[in-house]
Amino acid sequence: MNRRELVAVAGSLSLGSLAGCLGTLGDDESSNYWPSSYDTMDYEDVTVPLVPLEDAFEWYEADDTRYVDTRGPGQYASAHISGAVLSSAPDGEEDDPTEDWDLDTRIVTYCDCPHSLAAMRASRLRQAGFENVYALDDGFPAWRDAGHSVVTEEGTDSIDAYEIVGRSSPDYADEYVWLSTVDGAQREITQVQADGSYELTVRFSGIDRDTVLALEAPEYELEATLEELTAGVVTA
Repeated sequence: MNRRELVAVAGSLSLGSLAGCLGTLGDDESSNYWPSSYDTMDYEDVTVPLVPLEDAFEWYEADDTRYVDTRGPGQYASAHISGAVLSSAPDGEEDDPTEDWDLDTRIVTYCDCPHSLAAMRASRLRQAGFENVYALDDGFPAWRDAGHSVVTEEGTDSIDAYEIVGRSSPDYADEYVWLSTVDGAQREITQVQADGSYELTVRFSGIDRDTVLALEAPEYELEATLEELTAGVVTA
């Protein structure tokens, strides 16, 4: 049963019915399908297991797992895991490639964050009926640095990383800060910490310190050059 079939014939399915369709997943004795040693991340009250790089690569080698790039189309075009599909966080693409996958497909989502966008997309996939979904704990940069298989656009063999530090109100703790290119083709997110601070590591292709980027925090939005965004603490 794939997701389109689920939507078509089971709009009112109970959770019990859905669980029966999916069967039992996992290799431990708990109700979870992931090993107890895995860290997890919650998004919209959905718990997403974070799979370590070595396990994700083992599954990749076994060719029994689908890989989902949750970044923007510009980042996907510049470099992605070989065989991965683009399904940007939070809700995927128009005519998203995951729509025709069987609901018992094991899926690993990934991003640069190392896993904020990946966990966001993974939670939505779980809400759509997929259960065997993981986010790559170490992120795409670790996969690439390890020398694992990637597809790269010419001239993007290496991408510089930039650090942006900002501050929001502590009232917005755990809410998200988005950074993107002005055309939206490349995106990154981070969360506001308990003290209102946040940090973003930016790995966008084809940018320099004069590139104008768009930043959206919970209580302010601005457009500024990368030079301006990295010159000090970003505030309202």
